[in-house]
Amino acid sequence: MFFFYFMEYYMNLVLLLLLSVVLFTLSGCREAVSGVPEAPPRPAAVTDLPLGIIGETEAVYLDGFKAPFEARIDTGATTSSIDAREVRTFERDGKKWVRFLVVNRTSQEKRNYELPVARTVQIKRHEAESTTRLSVMLTFRIGHLTLEREFTLADREKFEYPVLLGRNVISGLAAVDPSRHNTL
Repeated sequence: MFFFYFMEYYMNLVLLLLLSVVLFTLSGCREAVSGVPEAPPRPAAVTDLPLGIIGETEAVYLDGFKAPFEARIDTGATTSSIDAREVRTFERDGKKWVRFLVVNRTSQEKRNYELPVARTVQIKRHEAESTTRLSVMLTFRIGHLTLEREFTLADREKFEYPVLLGRNVISGLAAVDPSRHNTL
């Protein structure tokens, strides 16, 4: 009789061990079972990026303008910005809107915009006081892509480039080679 209890206990232990091995293998723990670690996901190759390699500066096109705007690519900036003048907020249908003027420095073309405010952004500046800016969603073209992205409205008159493209535009679309210019 003792022998049968021992055999039943032994069989249950073997079944439990086999079930554990099967579940452990199916759970995706290949490293523990095979001793070989899984490869980390590979980063996107430059050929996988829609714009490929772009330079430190590139041309961007805004609707309503014939000439492009010179844009500086800044991987350190979270959000893009554009040189906006005569910025005035107003309310439309109970929501905050903004009216502003954009001037193309090259062609002197001008265009007034009226857009809903996407959000108010706190801009942290190195060695300067933080400022608050309004942001809007703007449609523009860079290379062969037409995109709609968030831009803060800033007085960039003293800057060399009227448009700054930050990570919200270039992330997942391009790799930046700062030694190159106007590759698109």
